[in-house]
Amino acid sequence: MRRSMRSQGEKIMPVDPTIVYRRVRQLSGSGPTITPAKARAVATGLRRAAAMAPEVVADVTHLHDLTDTVAATPVSVLARPGWAQAAAVSVAPLLDDVVDGGRFADRLASEELAGALAFLAPRILGQYDPFALTALPGRGLPIAGRLLLVAPNIWEFATEWNLDIMDVQLFVSVHEFTHAFQFAAANWLKDVIIAKVQIAIDSLEDGADDDAFGDLLALMAVLEGHAEHVMNAVPIARIPSRRRITAAVAARRGRGSAVSKQINRLLGIDLKLDQYADGERFVSAIIAAEGHEGFNEIWRSPLHLPSAAEVKDPQSWASRVLS
Repeated sequence: MRRSMRSQGEKIMPVDPTIVYRRVRQLSGSGPTITPAKARAVATGLRRAAAMAPEVVADVTHLHDLTDTVAATPVSVLARPGWAQAAAVSVAPLLDDVVDGGRFADRLASEELAGALAFLAPRILGQYDPFALTALPGRGLPIAGRLLLVAPNIWEFATEWNLDIMDVQLFVSVHEFTHAFQFAAANWLKDVIIAKVQIAIDSLEDGADDDAFGDLLALMAVLEGHAEHVMNAVPIARIPSRRRITAAVAARRGRGSAVSKQINRLLGIDLKLDQYADGERFVSAIIAAEGHEGFNEIWRSPLHLPSAAEVKDPQSWASRVLS
């Protein structure tokens, strides 16, 4: 059975974000070395792209009524250690039932999380974090969600693949703001994800089958697949080099050393990418058949979320929900 949560007085979080920050800085660094002037220019460009992105996403998704709400999302432009620290703060509530408690257990959990985030830190371009309000109640984060943009990684990706930096900045912002629209459209979505994670953890601890994990991964696949679909549907007039960026993203995902590919397998990243591809096929099939208005029914109720089987058979979801 799941362990009961520790009280507020015992411990704020089961992981220490400061430890995560230090370890990721040691293991992954802050990112490629660029001049201070260039770093400021990249950060300014990212904030400009983030200001433009909500309107772009609304035009694609037809969720115009949420534009003002999403546009108010706080945006943080970070280096790799800052992203890892923010990720640790956000994931902490989901780990509270897993870590037994006590100084040694919490330190071990912090070090283990830092190791995983250090591997991911050079790969992350951006992230929408819906759990900021959950993570530190009463600790200065009274926000429903925030956008995290990893400036050195975005600059490095654009430079390495010879891409237009302004197009890349908007491309990444569109992808992440699509997630912001999802959570704004379905104000129950965060609670559903937390509940599914807890059920999956319980299932693992109790030695049950992996249906709970399949259910959770199906949901994540649809959320990520929707973001993929949206950023690939942005008109060329808005992001002229979109096709080149899409090709570079695909090539970047498939590239890596034998060691990194083995780590991908151990962390389940290869599996996630396959499932995200299923999610994008599901989203694209529904939108092709029913339009964005039909797909947007998914945000009306938790009962409209597709099962793992429906993700692989979009017509079965359409028959159940839209008819």
